[in-house]
Amino acid sequence: MSPREEVTAERLRSLLESIGKEFRHPARLYLTGGEGLVWRGLRGSTMDVDIAYEVDPRHHDEWLLCLRGLKESERVSIEEAGPADFIPLPPGHESRASHIGRFGSVDVYLFDPYSVALAKIERGHARDFVAVRGMVAAGLVVAPELRRLFEAILPDYERGSLSADLARFRRNLEEALRP
Repeated sequence: MSPREEVTAERLRSLLESIGKEFRHPARLYLTGGEGLVWRGLRGSTMDVDIAYEVDPRHHDEWLLCLRGLKESERVSIEEAGPADFIPLPPGHESRASHIGRFGSVDVYLFDPYSVALAKIERGHARDFVAVRGMVAAGLVVAPELRRLFEAILPDYERGSLSADLARFRRNLEEALRP
């Protein structure tokens, strides 16, 4: 595998255009992590393009081959990862996804920003807190609603994993929302 390069907004657009050219069937692609912040201009670059997708099972193998090929030719790290891998998704997450365009027959969405913020808060790296503060400052998420959705997912969060640590998650929320 060739070395991966940082993904800027320009490189992300190029990747999406390449996906649209190479994959000839309808699909939904969700940008689920920091690349959404790059797309929105809230961050200059990211190392990985985190995605979730919906594709007809008849075309699933072709979809994966397309993405694998583009990982190599575009020198981009594409990962199947999203907020649902780390937290229970908050109520209404589907309606908060933003359609950013159609590339060929692939519709591309930015995943629900509240889900992205909560997943970053759960992970709890310093860079994640900076990202969440940027999302709040840009009005992408509103602190009271983020707190409400945090409380809404807690029952499922505690049941979700042996490693779930409610006290740490709550501390992380406060740290991320600190001015």
